[in-house]
Amino acid sequence: MIFDEVISGFRLAPGGAQEIYGIQPDLTCLGKIIGGGLPVGAYGGKKEIMQKIAPEGDVYQAGTLSGNPLAMAAGMATLTTLKNNDLYQRLDEKGDLLFSGLKDAAEEAEIPVTINHIGSIGTLFFTPGPVIDFESAKTSDQRLFKHFFRSMLDQGVYLAPSPFEAIFLSIAHSDDVIEKTVVCAKRALKSMPKIS
Repeated sequence: MIFDEVISGFRLAPGGAQEIYGIQPDLTCLGKIIGGGLPVGAYGGKKEIMQKIAPEGDVYQAGTLSGNPLAMAAGMATLTTLKNNDLYQRLDEKGDLLFSGLKDAAEEAEIPVTINHIGSIGTLFFTPGPVIDFESAKTSDQRLFKHFFRSMLDQGVYLAPSPFEAIFLSIAHSDDVIEKTVVCAKRALKSMPKIS
């Protein structure tokens, strides 16, 4: 089993999604978060797999930025900050505030949505759901998403332009910013074209 923690690694918990769900994968992939946002990536896993990598094994792997000292120092500083604060609890609270606000706004506008969210990560699908895989995600009404995206952008809220991309919150997002986002979403959802 391989966990792709490029998005969820350190965003949900110091141990990523595998810590939250209590699963130990055979292999884990991580992205630039391990470098405090600088360009780097990493993978790691069970001893029997990692022994296949050179110099012990016959699988060669190298990269221009492998072990870059600046990225490693930034990554260590990031992890130290994350472990010594209540940031995860605060991020979870921010996620609950935003995604419950979006759900309430959609219900008020009578627009069928499914919101999948954990901690500070979530996605709004314009479908009554559930959304559990790519096939069910494709049932999301992309026409409604485009309208929502453009309406939010016109109000100064920039979302990812893909209906399949997640919304990410950070500690920098204040409650005021989240509340403004929900207010803008209410306007956007109320202006939705009727589904035929």
